Amino acid sequence: MAKKTKIHPIVFCISASVLLAGGCIMTSFPIFIFFGFAPLFALTDKADDSNMWRKMEWILFSLISYFMAIHLFDFSFAVSSMTNAIVFTLPFLGYVWTRHILGTYAGKFIIIFFWLAIEYLLLKILPSQTNFLADTLRFRPEWMLWNIHTGYLGASAWILLANLLVYQTFLSENPMRWYWIILTVLIIIGPPLYSFTLNFEPITRKELMNLYRDKSIIKDVTYLSRGEIVVRTSSIISAMILLFTLVKSQTSK
Repeated sequence: MAKKTKIHPIVFCISASVLLAGGCIMTSFPIFIFFGFAPLFALTDKADDSNMWRKMEWILFSLISYFMAIHLFDFSFAVSSMTNAIVFTLPFLGYVWTRHILGTYAGKFIIIFFWLAIEYLLLKILPSQTNFLADTLRFRPEWMLWNIHTGYLGASAWILLANLLVYQTFLSENPMRWYWIILTVLIIIGPPLYSFTLNFEPITRKELMNLYRDKSIIKDVTYLSRGEIVVRTSSIISAMILLFTLVKSQTSK
């Protein structure tokens, strides 16, 4: 649950918008992207289960800012940015719905699974037109040498997991616990440090596109055999969560 506070949701909205925009604009060192989603996790705690759309407008606005920042606030991309924002508000809405049905059994990991599942769906349908969360790290490939094992979109999972831990550390009901602080620091700095010990070439967006167009020239059989294993697995888990929640909602009536 979110920390008991009288802070207005607009504060979380503005914080998320600024941090996410900063993560997109500061392409050479996009550190803010690891903090920008944390206020959005907190906003789901303020949503009223009886009205799932409550507080979703704040999340939607923050995501519009994020997708506009990807295009450096070029308003010719306004429609596509709003469309993407609506689509990626669904993971947060889906979490509120599952929490309403399943209660405390619904953890915020659900948001990560739903987000990654949508990225995988868009990868299969509109790969060239989709802005993936992993794209914010495209100018820091040296941080992601490990993605030969997870796929390019493993970086999306990394970013979301770091944000979830930032939320848990600073914005949850029991913030600033030392073990959460240590875990958050390790998740943020661990993968780049691990990358410095590897000799692989990182998977890039271009190689991702080539793989899913059957034009891959990658010689490493690890990526060829596993592909985007993180988002594929997330899509399966998401389908199971939705199915279980739907069955639970019907049987509890």
